[in-house]
Amino acid sequence: MNLTMPRRHHLYRGHRAKSLNITEEELVEVRARERTFDGAYWRTAMKSFSMGMIILRLFTRAFYKIGIVFVVFGMAVLGIAVLRRKAAGDVFDQRQPFETAGFWVMITTFITTIAYIVLLVMIMRL
Repeated sequence: MNLTMPRRHHLYRGHRAKSLNITEEELVEVRARERTFDGAYWRTAMKSFSMGMIILRLFTRAFYKIGIVFVVFGMAVLGIAVLRRKAAGDVFDQRQPFETAGFWVMITTFITTIAYIVLLVMIMRL
């Protein structure tokens, strides 16, 4: 008598015709890729939008330009997230290893550096 439990499978994208039957370990991997791939960019964009809106609503006109820089930075990060998603193809394909897209990291670093320099100059002029 075999008392081992059968492997439990989950359906990912179960509502589509081509559903993917994966194990618990593979599901954990897919979730980790999702948090890394999409979550980081979207969270950064939303936090920048929020910070910009807080500055625009709570502070005086002298700080409006700083709030606008945060909003523009958030829009840029959101644009990078959308373009990166389109360019990546199927990042959840378990047969190929996950690779960080160096090009998108360089663009994000460049935009972030420019935003911080602009913010620093604006704060120094206050």
